[in-house]
Amino acid sequence: MQSTIQTLLSELYGDERVDALSQKINTRLARTPRRVSKGARWSPEDVLLITYADAFSSEDETPLRSLKRFLNARMQGLITQVHLLPFFPYTSDDGFAVSDYRRVDPTHGDWEDIRALSEEVDLAFDLVINHASSSHPRFQEFLEDRPPGRGYFTKAELTDDLSKVTRPRATPLLQTYESASGPKHVWCTFSRDQVDWDFKNPDVLLEFVDIFVGYIERGASWVRLDAIAYLWKEVGTSCVHLPQTHTLVKLLRAIAESIAPNFKVLTETNVPMAENLSYFGEGDEAHIVYNFSLPPLLTHALLRGQSRHLTKWCQSLPELPEGCTYLNFTASHDGIGLRPLEGLLDDEELDHLLSTVLAFDGRLTERTRPDGSLSPYEANISLFDAFKGTSEGQDGWQVERFLVSQALMLSLAGVPALYYNTLLSAPNNLEGMRETGRNRTINRKKWTLSEIDARLDAPGGAPQRVLQGLTTMLSVRQACPAFHPEAAQTCLAVDQRIFALLRESDDGQRLLCLFNLSAEEVDVGKDLLNLGREALYSERFVQGSLRNQGSSLGCSPYAIAWLEL
Repeated sequence: MQSTIQTLLSELYGDERVDALSQKINTRLARTPRRVSKGARWSPEDVLLITYADAFSSEDETPLRSLKRFLNARMQGLITQVHLLPFFPYTSDDGFAVSDYRRVDPTHGDWEDIRALSEEVDLAFDLVINHASSSHPRFQEFLEDRPPGRGYFTKAELTDDLSKVTRPRATPLLQTYESASGPKHVWCTFSRDQVDWDFKNPDVLLEFVDIFVGYIERGASWVRLDAIAYLWKEVGTSCVHLPQTHTLVKLLRAIAESIAPNFKVLTETNVPMAENLSYFGEGDEAHIVYNFSLPPLLTHALLRGQSRHLTKWCQSLPELPEGCTYLNFTASHDGIGLRPLEGLLDDEELDHLLSTVLAFDGRLTERTRPDGSLSPYEANISLFDAFKGTSEGQDGWQVERFLVSQALMLSLAGVPALYYNTLLSAPNNLEGMRETGRNRTINRKKWTLSEIDARLDAPGGAPQRVLQGLTTMLSVRQACPAFHPEAAQTCLAVDQRIFALLRESDDGQRLLCLFNLSAEEVDVGKDLLNLGREALYSERFVQGSLRNQGSSLGCSPYAIAWLEL
């Protein structure tokens, strides 16, 4: 492992700096007790919850304790990992402009609350590695031209050719700040308040190695590398996915595995599929990457009532390196990314998706293209409201359509991730969006525990029906070896209204997963099914028993079935 670290440091900074950098990293690692492995890296029981540290609150405790209480009361044993979105002091972007990487924001709780939570579930911490808040002490040193911060942030000249730079936002890339030595044009990939670190300075790397290892010491079992694709900058290039960025991911993985076996590195790269998959490297970079094409494709499939594009994409997924898998999700704190649809949907189908999102009170966020034009970057809408109808208009199948989306996601190879507002079937937070002026607030509503109790305990209400459906699916899924994140997966082409998936475990369990994506009744032919088996889970398979020896089985609108073969 030490040899690997030295090689990677040499690739980043040259041979002459390797010994000094390696010694400093080794000195830091020597202070960290080696973590004992808890077992295999992946399991069918793996289910990740994505949440803000203050998503749940009550008057008599910190939000982190309220989160723990919610999990114990509503999701006991069903959520095994929690991704805590940045819980550090910050100045903007709901936590993603960090002003202190080593403290818990006191409005959320403290490190003791983090420790208590880590004793019940594995925790994923966010490492906001591309940028910091403009209020970060190092940036203040940068503006004052004093060490160490004066060399910590990326600058450029207004005359530099930045036309090739890939942008995820429509804001100016360079933001001018007055400093002790005059104006400085600071690289800001995301916003003026989010100033980009300069990893060409090895001292910045050492700073982040210390932060990263500190998170492992504080109980992290995963680290999510936020916006990692944009990390390394070279004027005259796209400044996305540069080789040095991939090398740095490998380095962080090697450091983590040297002290924490089965630690997981998750990369966040909201880009077209081939670019996203590149972060697996040769099995030596990320252990897990977001399946970013899934949310927009699945949303499109259910809004159009057909599986053609979703099936074609699923059939194209490559075999992954051993030990690597996907993070499957349908919603997150961000919008539904649209760049991962590039090459997967034509313009007409994309227009259907976007127009339906807008019809259901959603919004679109844009980015600047290299030629200066604007194009849609993400669709902002709560997932529950995205499914209150189809491209034909609103209908009465919202809950059923929503549950199909979750059952399908839970069936795919990979680790499933549920966003906290998915559990609550939250509607569009239009009032919050008007207050902040930011589109992403539409899916970032935060709740008191009393609000949640009133919402989930209303008899027969949609939120109660959704949560009951989810908890039933999760309990069945976690007992199935065929749902191991790395178990074999085959996507079958059948009726275009049906999505069909075959999963098979190493010990021989075989599951056929069937989903009717339409509001129509669909017959599934006998040649697809090995009849005479009990369903492990099914909803709305209504024509006869699964032991029916007839020629087909009828799937009611938005039927779900997990059949053991």
